[in-house]
Amino acid sequence: MQNNRIAGLVTPVEVKQISREQWPQMSLQSVMRPLSEVRTVSPDTPAIEAVEMMSREDVNQLPVISNGHIEGIFSRAHVLRFLQLHAELGGR
Repeated sequence: MQNNRIAGLVTPVEVKQISREQWPQMSLQSVMRPLSEVRTVSPDTPAIEAVEMMSREDVNQLPVISNGHIEGIFSRAHVLRFLQLHAELGGR
């Protein structure tokens, strides 16, 4: 966060790029991917559009951003869990 707005994200991809020996000296700002480089969606983005974006961009999650604040994360894992639950309940 910078000035009460989300500034970036740290994912396993960023962490893996740094050797364990460097972890104690690294700041979040030096590790994070700036928000301008992260694919995001808004709360009113249709789910199918978000799924298509994840597929097209080859990402596993999309931060949900509203007015510079993170509202949540839309992820492949959540979609798969939803589809599994839907199938188990008979598609109703």
